Amino acid sequence: MRFPGGRDVLSGVDLDVPAGGAAALVGPSGCGKTTLLRCIAGLLAPTTGTITPRPEAVPAGTMAYVFQEPALLPWLDALHNVMLPLDLVGRGAPEEQRGMAEHWLAEVGFGRDDLAKYPGELSGGMKMRVSLARALVTEPAILLLDEPFAALDDLLRTKLTELLLALHARHPRTMVLVTHNIAEAIFVGDEVCVFDHGRIGSRVAIDLPAPRLAQARGGAAFGRLYGAVSDALAEAAR
Repeated sequence: MRFPGGRDVLSGVDLDVPAGGAAALVGPSGCGKTTLLRCIAGLLAPTTGTITPRPEAVPAGTMAYVFQEPALLPWLDALHNVMLPLDLVGRGAPEEQRGMAEHWLAEVGFGRDDLAKYPGELSGGMKMRVSLARALVTEPAILLLDEPFAALDDLLRTKLTELLLALHARHPRTMVLVTHNIAEAIFVGDEVCVFDHGRIGSRVAIDLPAPRLAQARGGAAFGRLYGAVSDALAEAAR
């Protein structure tokens, strides 16, 4: 990917994410990981090269993007924010859309009393839960996540990362996560790709057993992987 002025943001990137698998992209700020995510989403067109979702695994229109900011519409309550993608693509009658939205809001931990709350009445964590439900309501085959929990405190970030993995276990889909948080990358990814000046400089295979439980973060295997990713990041930052 070459931006105006001739600056190469991505160069020679080769990445294959198996259907139903998860890749985590980490690296210094400005290294190109979010640009790659936007290319996968179709928000940017790569200057050269191709991005090919496998047709048998990814029917048309089944990709969703979770941004760093929840970006909820302030004049819609939680339920109607989640119904919005269904309405935009014309999927289902209004009652069907409501049922699907209620289902996914329940999946992310919303009670019935929360459905009518507007974004201004929700905490940062609750807003991100709505954002996740809104992304999942169309049941995408590919879920792209651009630092979705970066603005949250560590405890809440950990809880939502565990929620993401629990949802993935119940409803498997291909995931690509961009994050600056090493622990989050290891916990979510089957592979952590460390970016180095627009390229994938290192890949660390994550061999933690499934399901990944919170207790794994304190184990020796997690510490070994954390060290490997941290070393690769230090090398990329030179």
